[in-house]
Amino acid sequence: MTQPIDLFREHPLDLLPELILDESPAIGLEDLTHLCGISAEILTLLVGEGLLSPLGQSPADWRFDSLQITRIRRALRLSRDLELDWPATALTLDLLDEIEHLRHRIHCLELQLGRWE
Repeated sequence: MTQPIDLFREHPLDLLPELILDESPAIGLEDLTHLCGISAEILTLLVGEGLLSPLGQSPADWRFDSLQITRIRRALRLSRDLELDWPATALTLDLLDEIEHLRHRIHCLELQLGRWE
């Protein structure tokens, strides 16, 4: 039977559907570095910059869930496409997350206003 991590290995990151990521179990440091094509040192740097928040106390214990995998995909794409350094990439991701949160709040408020009209 094909495991979710095997599906990751068969497809480039940019082509993976979000559905697969949402259903995937948490993966470890080694699998994530292989999946993303980056070194463990870079991944450790990304955790240090606050780009990722793995579960676990040390790199050997780190587990990355689907949200973290999506976040690293976005970070790598932003860094590559916009030629951002890691601190700028972290700030950009935080701002994009805030925009998404505010859009969600606006949508909820619009739904509440619609009920009162």
